[in-house]
Amino acid sequence: MAQRIRETRTPQYVALDYSISISDVMSALLFVFIVILIMFSFNMSTSESDFREEYQQAAKERERLEQINTEKGEKLQKLETSIAELRDLASNLKNDFDLQQARTAQLLYQLLTDIQQELISKENLRVHIDPNLGILRLPDEILFPLGSAQFATGGEEILKKLARVLEHHLPCYTGNLHEAVRPSFCQEHQWNPGTLDAVFIEGHTDNMPVNAKTFSNNLHLSGMRAIRTYETLMAASTKMPLMDLRNQKGQTVFGISGYGEYRPVVAHATPTPEPANRRIDFRFLLINPKPPEASPQFFEGLDRLTEKLGALK
Repeated sequence: MAQRIRETRTPQYVALDYSISISDVMSALLFVFIVILIMFSFNMSTSESDFREEYQQAAKERERLEQINTEKGEKLQKLETSIAELRDLASNLKNDFDLQQARTAQLLYQLLTDIQQELISKENLRVHIDPNLGILRLPDEILFPLGSAQFATGGEEILKKLARVLEHHLPCYTGNLHEAVRPSFCQEHQWNPGTLDAVFIEGHTDNMPVNAKTFSNNLHLSGMRAIRTYETLMAASTKMPLMDLRNQKGQTVFGISGYGEYRPVVAHATPTPEPANRRIDFRFLLINPKPPEASPQFFEGLDRLTEKLGALK
């Protein structure tokens, strides 16, 4: 029997082929890379499309806003033009009104100075005038004794002198502008019919107490003196009766008022027989300037301006 030789197996190292595994891995990685690249490309394409769409929308919105701004700019320019026109119109209205006021003040000054000069030159009577207030002032002591409503010696004669002068001037300023006939004695510069509105005969006193048996207070005394002056003046005018003078509205020109001690020329805290406060004032009031004829244009301009402001909102 042949002796069986025992086979002894010893571990042996077998070389493995890793090249296939690396190739597979590289293929897989390449596939993944391609997939990622495709996805990236798709995402880029989608993002680019979205970007283009958003850009187009933004461009349209910008164009719309630019159009709105252009329209608002045009409206604003028109609005600025309207404001400038309205400002010019307001300036013209103010200038016209100022001219009318200046003319009224000039007429009042002219009337008072003409009366004053004629009283001096023809009647030898000096009076004080205040053109700013429209006042011709007669000192009270030349008309009435202290504390009395009865005329002093010569008081009635003074009012007769004043009446004669007023007859030569007031008819030139009264009456209706469209119907008045110019009297022969009215000079060219005097002929201003329809401009005199009223003449108030105002009585004033000092702040001394009065005789309670005769007058209740200084207000009562001043009122009685104004009434007596008015009655005497009206009775003294015969050539051109002052009583018949009417203003532009057909109303009587002359009126009376009494202020007692409450409108002093020289104020005193204690009872003082101040001669300057005892007086009779003739207050001349001319017709106030009418609002400019262009006033409706001004309000129409305001309405247009309001509409344009509303359109800008």
